[in-house]
Amino acid sequence: MERVLIISHVAAGVTTLLSGILAAFFGKRGGSVHRAAGKVFFWSMAWIFISAILIVTFVRFNFFLTIIAVFSFYMTFAGQRVLKIKKTLKPLPIDWIAAFIAIVFGLTLFVAGIRFLILSDFSSSLGYLSIVFGFFTANTAWLNIKGFRKAKPDKMWWWFAHMNLMSGAFIASLTAFLVQNGALFQALGNMGWILWVLPAAIGSPLIAYHANRYRKQFGVGKYAKAEKI
Repeated sequence: MERVLIISHVAAGVTTLLSGILAAFFGKRGGSVHRAAGKVFFWSMAWIFISAILIVTFVRFNFFLTIIAVFSFYMTFAGQRVLKIKKTLKPLPIDWIAAFIAIVFGLTLFVAGIRFLILSDFSSSLGYLSIVFGFFTANTAWLNIKGFRKAKPDKMWWWFAHMNLMSGAFIASLTAFLVQNGALFQALGNMGWILWVLPAAIGSPLIAYHANRYRKQFGVGKYAKAEKI
């Protein structure tokens, strides 16, 4: 059972990376390739989350695996739900519940990170990891809740929300893949920390660039104001 869980978890991780690349860089946004790859990405991420919970519960506890699994799946779940909510503008109870659970998890993780740092005289990498992912998990969920409560969403809000959430989930899964690969850490020696920041360092500017390009295309944000002058 342990072997099956681990192998399926790894297989789902590889599938997530491949389908994420396919959805992000190949095919038209909203086209058949993008939608198909997106579905594979979602269900692969769902199994990563489920198998991770089973592994840390019944096989061996791994704090890093738990953090990444919860963070990446919530972003994937919320990113997928945005496409449903855009039609009705009415989030379902499951959307509220998932957001509140993510906030509680994120805040708990943030506090735990501070505790780890204090106990280790601020030398615990796990402490910094917990603070960073705790903050982003809680903040992402809070932004979603604010969006749920907004009476009149911004133009094309769902497009940018979907793009940011799914891209964030992909960056998290890529980070997990790199960090979990011990061989890469050994090859980099003392520079192994690069693997923690490289996906976000490359991905964040790309997300910002494409978000700005779509704002210009859709005429929203600063581009909408420019058109009114």
